[in-house]
Amino acid sequence: MNLYRAYSILLIVVTLLEGCTSVNNPTVLPSPVDPDETSTEISTPADEPPATPAPRTPADYLAELQDRTPLEPVMVPDQYTQKYRPQYHFSPINGWIGDPDGTIRYQGKYHLFWWGHAESPDLIHWKQRPFPQVNLPGVDSGSGSVVIDFNNDSGFAIPGQNPPMLAFFTIFDAGDGHQAPGLAISYDYTNFAYYDQNPLIVHEDKGFRDPHVFWHADSGQWIMAIAIADRRQVAFYGSRDLKHWQHLSDFGPIGSQAQVWECPDLFQLPVNGDPNNLKWVMLVGVGPNTEQYFIGDFDGQQFTLDPQANGYLLRGEGLPGEVFADFENGLPERWMVEGDPLSLTVDQLAGSRVAGWLGSGFLSTYTPGAENGHRGKVTVTSPVFTIGTSFINFLLAGGSKSSETAIKLLVDGQPVRSASGSDDNILRWVTWDVRELMGKQAQIQVLDQRTASIGGSITLDHILFANAPALTGREHANWLDFGPDYYAARSYNDYDNPTGPKVLMAWLGNWEYATMVPTSWGRGALALPREIRLVSGPGGLRIWQKPISALETLRQTAVPLATRMLKGSAPLVEFTPTRNTYELDLHFEITNPNPRFGIKVGVKDYYGVSVGYDAATETLFLDRTHTENASFNANFAKYQIAHLAPQNGKIHLHLYVDQSSIEVFANGGEIAMSALMFPEPSSLGIELYVENGTVKLLESTAWELQSIWGVPAP
Repeated sequence: MNLYRAYSILLIVVTLLEGCTSVNNPTVLPSPVDPDETSTEISTPADEPPATPAPRTPADYLAELQDRTPLEPVMVPDQYTQKYRPQYHFSPINGWIGDPDGTIRYQGKYHLFWWGHAESPDLIHWKQRPFPQVNLPGVDSGSGSVVIDFNNDSGFAIPGQNPPMLAFFTIFDAGDGHQAPGLAISYDYTNFAYYDQNPLIVHEDKGFRDPHVFWHADSGQWIMAIAIADRRQVAFYGSRDLKHWQHLSDFGPIGSQAQVWECPDLFQLPVNGDPNNLKWVMLVGVGPNTEQYFIGDFDGQQFTLDPQANGYLLRGEGLPGEVFADFENGLPERWMVEGDPLSLTVDQLAGSRVAGWLGSGFLSTYTPGAENGHRGKVTVTSPVFTIGTSFINFLLAGGSKSSETAIKLLVDGQPVRSASGSDDNILRWVTWDVRELMGKQAQIQVLDQRTASIGGSITLDHILFANAPALTGREHANWLDFGPDYYAARSYNDYDNPTGPKVLMAWLGNWEYATMVPTSWGRGALALPREIRLVSGPGGLRIWQKPISALETLRQTAVPLATRMLKGSAPLVEFTPTRNTYELDLHFEITNPNPRFGIKVGVKDYYGVSVGYDAATETLFLDRTHTENASFNANFAKYQIAHLAPQNGKIHLHLYVDQSSIEVFANGGEIAMSALMFPEPSSLGIELYVENGTVKLLESTAWELQSIWGVPAP
């Protein structure tokens, strides 16, 4: 990660032998002296240049590792009683944790690396191990992956030792800022030796990081997927020996592109549980806190999107509402243009890069052929329509000066809603709530009266009339989690059960405030391990997710919640937790047309975090605008939404609360939301609430959850 790289995971490098030089940059030796030439100088051993050391052998690496005396981390019981300390999410004994790395299972152990290392038999109970390597002076290190080299493709195997475990990580050169993939070797799966021929690949871009390496059987080679961060691309490399890599292809940019791409991952999932129908899934982190995914095919050379599986991503299929204008075939009929010519396709933009449109066309007021400078002036107005839905949603980019560059909603010829861009060419969703204007005659007008090179145009696409709001401010993408604090997801490569469920681990954090959270042991924790699957739905395939079943072993006595009608706000009287470490499995039946209902946790007086559902807009929401201890950063107060249709008139909310976090899985994992929170330990209140009518609470259950660290409940 380029932000706060000193806190990046894996810190895996070890001091090189003095004078060791990479064969990729050998010392240049002077030409030998011709014996026929005469010279008055006498060469002495001191005048001879030092010989270039030979590459280190596996025996050298093993000897180095055997000379170490690593210190096992010692857990002091009181360390896991600190305020806000998670009791069933992994957090290190002390210090920082960010991206999870080296996520493999082998010989009954799940491994997890960051700047440290931990092992687990079940992904729930963890034992922290020694730091995997010693840091190399002048070099920082970051995210990566781990593989087991069973067939000794690397040549690092030693008779009588375990098959080599190879760690691929990001080398950061503190001198020039370049990042590159590196390699380290382990035989005991605890201590790693730095490969003396690092870096493995040198790239012209500085942001070249987070290598994900795996074996691709069909092409008979190892594959490395690595982020070219600033280009918003993932590059693919192939290798037979894990040391020498050949460039194969690049993927992107597509989907979310406003921030750098990081931490790519690539794996296969069965479609609707069918093991004979597999699709490749690529995960990509998009700073500072979002995770997107792509579904397609990988042939050992390149990753390509499946057009049918990605109807939502590529064309907006499955979005709620009716398309008013998508500009696929140019300007729709009866739209009026006054001023300079428009651009309606990518080819007309003369190299100006636009990101995030749907389909093949959009409307742009970028007018390279205009007579009045290289940005023209133009007004575009839609035909009259009757407002018949609650929201008007659209994708917008361009100038931010609303008096000169804007899209407006006109009623009786007067603007009643307006929106502008962010002075860039990245389309983001905008929502107008027009419920109060229902039945009115209206027009949409695109205004561009600015000729400046920056912010001198408006780009518009996919106008929808809908009864559900869009994700205002977000790009159009396949989002893995809709909360504010879920990032850098990694899949577990399960060598013990390769065809078993695919499990993800991710960082429970957000770079907007990660270094400021009010915790005492350090910074950061990981989200719950989740089992994911591909499910068909409107717009193609989507990822559904649920917590792994091993979490059920932490449940204390089940507390049944009585079936009843809910109205107004009331405490959850059946369940009073002794601390904020519990699980709630709640089932609601919508009995009125438009209720807004949910649950509020960490309640004390005015404070609490709400998770709920707005039936009128078919919107799941997480409201963290009224939580305790949120003043450490202005960006912490957030209100997150996601579109969610009821299932046969019912909404299922599965919640996990753990001292300083809440994770929500809605309708069987169709939508997930993850968020940090920092209530006082005494703020244990739980309330159910309904606004605008009534809702029926169906058979539901609550459990307190045990501490994985053995910390007794108060």
